[in-house]
Formats: sequence, C-alpha cells, structure tokens
Amino acid sequence: MPNTQRIALVTGANRGIGLEITRQLAKQGIHVIAAARKPADGENIVKELATEGLTISSIALDVSNEAQCVAAANQIKTTHGRLDILVNNAGVAIDQWTSGFDVGLDKLRDTMEVNFYAPLRLIQLFIPLMKQQQHGRIVNLSSELASMGTTTMGSTVAYRTSKAALNCLTKLLALELKDFPDILINAAAPGWCQTELGGEGATYTAAEGADTPVWLATLPAGGPNGGFFRQRKEYPW
Repeated sequence: MPNTQRIALVTGANRGIGLEITRQLAKQGIHVIAAARKPADGENIVKELATEGLTISSIALDVSNEAQCVAAANQIKTTHGRLDILVNNAGVAIDQWTSGFDVGLDKLRDTMEVNFYAPLRLIQLFIPLMKQQQHGRIVNLSSELASMGTTTMGSTVAYRTSKAALNCLTKLLALELKDFPDILINAAAPGWCQTELGGEGATYTAAEGADTPVWLATLPAGGPNGGFFRQRKEYPW
C-alpha cells in the first residue's frame, strides 16, 4: 500500500522557530525532514526529538547553494515520492538597525539570496510534485517588519526589503495556483521571539512563534491562500 503519511520539509530547522515548527509538525504525526546547513546539526535534531518520542529525518541543505537544493529535491522525490508541506524558514538578518543610507549592497545581495531567492528556488523545485499530487501547503516565514502598512521606522533595509519581496512573491504565486485549489501558499510573521535573532527579552517564546506557521502548514482544504498572517490573523501588507 502507498505511504499516506504527510511529508514536510522545514529549512533552517536546527534552532529557534525552525526547530519548534519541526517539533510541532512531528507531534501531529507528520514526517518532517529537518534541513540544516551542517550534517551534524541535522543529526542532533533527530536525536533531540527522539528523546521526546518523535521520529524525524534530516538533510544537509544550505538554501543559498543551488546544487544542494536540487540534490535535496531529488533525494526527497526518490525517497518519499511526495512533499505535502514546504516551510521556508531559513533566513538571515545581517544588517540589523543599519541605516539604508549606509548598508552595503553586498549585504543586500547576501540577504536576498537566502531570504528571497532560496524560497523561490525551493518552491520551483517542489511545485511540480505538489501539482501532481493536487495538494500542498507552502509557508514562507516573513516578518511584521516587512509590512508597509504598519511600519513607523527606517533601518534594517536589507532584511525588511527581502521579507517584503517574499510577501509579494507569496501573493503572486498564490494567484498562479488558481487552478490548483488545494495547494495553498501563505506568509507568516512569527512575531518578536526569544531566539538567537530576537534575544531573551523578546515577547514570545519560539514555540509561540511557531504556532502560526504550523497552522498554515496544516490548513484544511478551502483554507486561506495568498495571505500574510500573524497570530493566526491577517496582518497588513
């Protein structure tokens, strides 16, 4: 009999929100492939979650490396023959609080490579499989700092621009999927979380930040498509 267990790929799964997304999806009986740049980090995730009675697998993946992305896609297709959930969580913020008048274009390019080009690349690699299945959930990790409707400050231009571009991409690709109503793609703003990026004084725990991405990754048929969400509610673009 064919394996009907849902398969998920979570990038940047070795810590913070990515690790919590992996944990919460696995608790729902989904087989999660935890992607991390270093093989040892992936192996550590597998061991850590095994102590909680959760079975996942890992894959070495630097999302900025095109060859590794292609190899990962081929491996998942060969091993599992399907991908039900893609969570584009891996991201960088290398220009925190730097003025847009001072940020180097090299930092902007490096940020866009991980935060924008990599999610698009992975979506392009896996969307044929989802179309073949007539089913899929894609979640792009964004940020409330990317909102044009709520922003009241400047700075951090590379990070915020990359996430705003990711929001735009989410909306456009959702429109292109109008003939595939059970493939849903949405963006999630996890909020200010207690992670390596957010710091210990942040408002939410990593587990709380993972809640909205996990909700979007497990939406039922007829769920929202092409939206931007924070705390399971629509957030201004």
